[in-house]
Amino acid sequence: MVEGNRIDGILSYFTRHGTAANLLLIVLVVLGAVALPRMQTQFFPDVVIDSISVSVAWDGAGPEDIDGALVQILEPALLTVEGVTDSTARSSEGSTRISLEFEPGWDMDRAATDVQNTVDQISGLPSSADDPVVRRGAWRDRVTDVVITGPVVVDQLARFADEFVTRLFALGVTRATVRGVAAPEILIEVTAESLIKNDVSLAEIAAAIGAETEADPSGEVADG
Repeated sequence: MVEGNRIDGILSYFTRHGTAANLLLIVLVVLGAVALPRMQTQFFPDVVIDSISVSVAWDGAGPEDIDGALVQILEPALLTVEGVTDSTARSSEGSTRISLEFEPGWDMDRAATDVQNTVDQISGLPSSADDPVVRRGAWRDRVTDVVITGPVVVDQLARFADEFVTRLFALGVTRATVRGVAAPEILIEVTAESLIKNDVSLAEIAAAIGAETEADPSGEVADG
């Protein structure tokens, strides 16, 4: 009864004092306008499921043979991995894929290691089948696209993009992808006359260039 009287008192106060009600409305509108730019909105909610898949290729085998010789051996063992909540197997002509779902918040680095160790210990798979391949599901939230343009050459735009990505990393962005800029490449042309004169083939030239184009660390340069 006391609580009801308190509510009635607040409503009756604003009924008697129209100015106070208008001021409260203005304050609420201003606070909402200030908070609006900081609100995170999106069309679809984020649904993140931590998963790891195990794929096996077996050329020439049908779905039934794959299910009996691969899935029936792999899936029971994978379900014993700690943290696994569910598994889904899909077999098609020549391959199968087993997807494992884990508990929310589970350490996926540990899960990937446990699954790989389990797969390595499984025996009895057909010798003609390829080795199982363990892949960890990756999910990333796309934030925004930034377009860089201007009256400069493509190489200069690429430098601007690299500098922009460096600044993003410094601000805490963990992943950025640059698109629309061709990767630098060196074109080497050899005439047929030179090949005959030096008695070499294009394959030999390509192998020699590949042997020389290696990326080696240069070490560290001390301050000063």
